[in-house]
Amino acid sequence: MNQWQSLTCLLHKSVPEANYALSRVGGVSTFNFPAYDVSIVLSRNAFLVDVVNESNGRVLMLDSIQNGSYWRTFDVLVFNTWHWWLHAGRKQPWAEVRYGINNAHKDIDRMKAYEKALTTWARWVESSVDPSKTKVFFQGVSPDHMR
Repeated sequence: MNQWQSLTCLLHKSVPEANYALSRVGGVSTFNFPAYDVSIVLSRNAFLVDVVNESNGRVLMLDSIQNGSYWRTFDVLVFNTWHWWLHAGRKQPWAEVRYGINNAHKDIDRMKAYEKALTTWARWVESSVDPSKTKVFFQGVSPDHMR
C-alpha cells in the first residue's frame, strides 16, 4: 500500500492542476486521472490466491484464483505478496489452509504454502495474461530491516 500511495503521490505532483478521483470499494482503492484516462488500482489481496469466508472462518485457498478475471483488464500488473505470509498465532489471518481436494489444515509450513500459492499465481499469469497487451511485474517479500 505504501508503494501505491507513493506512486499516486508522484503522479499527482507531476500534474498538480489535473483533476483526480480517489475511491475505495471493499479492498480495492482506485486513483484516477480522467483527463489522461489513467487509473492506478490497489487490490488488497495480500496472498495472490483466494481467501474465502466460510462458517469455520477464513480459508486460504492455495490453488484458487477466482478473482483473477478482474486483473485481466489492466495494462500493467504489479504483484506483491507483502509480509502477511509470516504472520502466525493471533495475527494469522486465516482459520484454515486448503489445497487440492482433501488437503485442509489449520496451518502448514509457511514456505510450502508460499510456494504453492506462487505456483498457482504463476500458472494463472501464464494462462490468463496476454504479454503483448499486459506487462507483469512481481515483487516478493521485502527483506528484513532488523539487521
